[in-house]
Amino acid sequence: MYRQILVAVDGSKIAYQALEHAIGLAELARAKIFAIYVVEYPSTFYTSEIFDVELFHTEMVDEAKAVLKKVESRLTQSGIPGEARMIDSGSVGKSIAAEIKDAVQDLGIDLVVMGTHGRRGFQRLMLGSVAEAFVRRSPVPVLLIPVHPH
Repeated sequence: MYRQILVAVDGSKIAYQALEHAIGLAELARAKIFAIYVVEYPSTFYTSEIFDVELFHTEMVDEAKAVLKKVESRLTQSGIPGEARMIDSGSVGKSIAAEIKDAVQDLGIDLVVMGTHGRRGFQRLMLGSVAEAFVRRSPVPVLLIPVHPH
């Protein structure tokens, strides 16, 4: 069964739903959870002279820390062993999906749980899908949690 579960978090509602699902699975399998937040380096910002790159980066890191603090609190509350980590490779242009794949290999992950926003058409074309990109390259099973309206 699964011993090491990775859940990708980004502060969105669906990411927290994926975390809850991962906690449920970890309880059943007596697994450890690794929650990761990947700091994104979109090349359009980092190659622009319009944006203050350092300020943008600082804001992204602060957001990651805030999200991971909430995740750590939830893991402690659940009693599930786990770690919350920020991945900040500093690599412009490296995709979030590639960063997640690297984490899967580095941590010896058995299962990845991640949310999917279920975008279609033009939104999907413009925004892309981290989940879809990751599923295509994942070396382990991936459980996608769809957004549930409440």
